[in-house]
Amino acid sequence: MLNLAKERLKNYRKNLELRKANFANLERIIPRKERFDGVLYDLGLSILQIQKKERGFSFSVDGPLDMRMDRQQSLTAERIVNKASKEEISQILKDYGEEHYAERIATAIIKERKLSPICTTFQLKRVIAHAVPRRRKRIHPATKTFQALRIAVNGELEALGRSLPEAINLLKKGGRIAVISFHSLEDRITKRTFRKFEEDLKIKVITRSPIVPGQMERCINPHSRSAKLRVAEKL
Repeated sequence: MLNLAKERLKNYRKNLELRKANFANLERIIPRKERFDGVLYDLGLSILQIQKKERGFSFSVDGPLDMRMDRQQSLTAERIVNKASKEEISQILKDYGEEHYAERIATAIIKERKLSPICTTFQLKRVIAHAVPRRRKRIHPATKTFQALRIAVNGELEALGRSLPEAINLLKKGGRIAVISFHSLEDRITKRTFRKFEEDLKIKVITRSPIVPGQMERCINPHSRSAKLRVAEKL
């Protein structure tokens, strides 16, 4: 992704610095006295990652149950599915996927893995499909489970909760922070963080309600349909 960014932004090299890092460690990777006019968080998963079957993010293509954004880390979705207890799996699905059938899916996973390890996206997809009652729904029954596992593998919510206060502290007076989230839990963390800093008179919230894509934007870019933008300004 860094190589792709370098190529696309080659005309702006004099004003560009690219770094590979987890934004949970924002203050560690930013020079001590550096301050910013603006910080933008785009929390959406890269479509290029989703489309690569070897990354294991999508149940639409068969691939290994990986789901790591940083492939140097050891924790994978396969490890959680095959090593975590039923209670741990159920809690992950509830907390990160808001999955109504979390316990049924966790029970089905434990039963299946006793027969053979669950190693691929299609294996897990079949287990979930058999565990959840068949009803006509807009989304596939595996959607929330895959989302929850991805969030757990990458520690996404913990990273966001830790990073946002650091980003606000790194803003200049009058600088703005903008967060584009694609999940209700991400939006909730952003809203609560902004509220706390506003109560402490450190920022002014610009968007009392999140900005969402209009019908035309959703037609042009269907992936934007769940996006929410919140903005705040440093006082």
